[in-house]
Amino acid sequence: MQAVEGAALVSRILTGDHTAEDELVRRYAPGVSVIVRQSIGNRPAVEDVSQDALALVIAKIRGGEVREPERLSGFIAALARNLAIAYRRKSARGETAGEIEASDAHGGPLAEFLRQERAEAVRQVLREMNPARDRQLLHRFYIAEEPKESICAELGLSSLHFNRVLHRARQRFREIYDKKAH
Repeated sequence: MQAVEGAALVSRILTGDHTAEDELVRRYAPGVSVIVRQSIGNRPAVEDVSQDALALVIAKIRGGEVREPERLSGFIAALARNLAIAYRRKSARGETAGEIEASDAHGGPLAEFLRQERAEAVRQVLREMNPARDRQLLHRFYIAEEPKESICAELGLSSLHFNRVLHRARQRFREIYDKKAH
């Protein structure tokens, strides 16, 4: 039933029906907000990212980029997740750079101290990580900067499996690191 309704909404939007766009926003905005909030927390940006996601969905529908209109809900959820993740990454990079610039704009002793402290925290989290393969993979790929191909060959992983294992290892790392930071 929901698949038929989603396909009908897409069809109406493609014909230029602005009431269908309003209906899409009313119907999907609460779910989009939940998805975004799960990724970026209870920040004021949740509303902005949610609105951006819905605006992008409408633009993609208008542009004929929704290949499976009957799966509109899944398309919207995936797009909202991707935008929330992109926002989180962007804000994390911005906060880190901003903290260092604000603390010592010339890269002096304070900035060096913060870098060393962060590096020690990363080493400590790596030491605590289980399974050992996560530690090994993160160290070899990010610290030793070994090529993905050589790590895959030595560990007997396909490229796709490597990506999955690396993703899970980064998630575990982030959980441990976040617990230590708070």
